[in-house]
Amino acid sequence: MYAVLFLFEKNDKEYLSQIISKLSNQYESPIFTPHVTAYGLVDTSLEVLDKIILESINGTKSFNIKKNTISFSDDFWKALFIDFNSNDNMLKINKHLTKHLSRFSKYEFKPHASLIYKEMSQEKKQRLANNLEIKNSFKITGIGIQVFSERVEEWKITREHQLG
Repeated sequence: MYAVLFLFEKNDKEYLSQIISKLSNQYESPIFTPHVTAYGLVDTSLEVLDKIILESINGTKSFNIKKNTISFSDDFWKALFIDFNSNDNMLKINKHLTKHLSRFSKYEFKPHASLIYKEMSQEKKQRLANNLEIKNSFKITGIGIQVFSERVEEWKITREHQLG
């Protein structure tokens, strides 16, 4: 199983990695690479997926995304996250991915970057969401294919492509 991820520019990746590491150390949760899932959990070959991704990003240059809110949910995979506003580039890429990958699995695209994967009380998540200071704009410069595992520590980006 694979996930298709939007990847952050180096400085933004480091910025988010520091926040993720701090939260992971504080709450004893796994550390992971910051990302925005472009399309989740596809069971197909790496070669097929790679070809579809290359078609979907053809002609797309790096782009900025804007923070909407810091939020949380009951979903383990979205315990605490940055909710982003969609933009034309993200939607174009996701539309192409959906056209070609929906035969393998359905995915509802809601652009966000998780900050922690952890079972936590609503109160704790609310407090974190209220007290985290996060900048407003981030740059997406690539797209990657991640090998999925139920164990976050085993996640590995196996292919990476830079945007135009």
